[in-house]
Amino acid sequence: TVGNGIDYPGDTAAETASLDTIKILFNAVVSELDSRFMTIDLKDFYLQSTLLRKEYAWASLGQIAPEIIAEFNLLPLAVKGKVLVEISKGIYGLPQSGKLAKDQLTANLAAHGFSECEHTPCLFTHSSRKIAFTLVVDDFGVKYSDPADVEYLISVLQPTYNLHIDWSGGKYLGITLDWDYSSPIRSVAL
Repeated sequence: TVGNGIDYPGDTAAETASLDTIKILFNAVVSELDSRFMTIDLKDFYLQSTLLRKEYAWASLGQIAPEIIAEFNLLPLAVKGKVLVEISKGIYGLPQSGKLAKDQLTANLAAHGFSECEHTPCLFTHSSRKIAFTLVVDDFGVKYSDPADVEYLISVLQPTYNLHIDWSGGKYLGITLDWDYSSPIRSVAL
């Protein structure tokens, strides 16, 4: 991680879906007879974002693999055992990483018809498809009726992110979910 000494002048707060919003989505799934729930997790989410401005930080040679030091001939560049690195992509520890990653994800989703509900942060719907999802950092909890709508969402995300897809919807945000779609009274146990 990096971040000590980085003074970022912009907004660094990134909203996430509230637990109340997530529970309402769960209730919507069990209340609509044709709805199902699944999850998508974006891997290395922060690392896919592009910084609005480059940042610079000192890295100790002791933190860098010897192969990298040799490949990039870093020893002549070192000052007191450290090298100055230029950062142009999101990295863990930068104050702006979370906000930039979410903003860039939201812009990509918007370009494909997904929008965040006006009064409910991180609840997204699509302009013409019957799909909704909550977003908590890089975790999608997806309510859908037609698997093709989920496949569309996946096709929007896959060019940029590595995905972990769980069609069973058995775990979301560390909560184990036991879905019962077949009983006369549909339910989910958390």
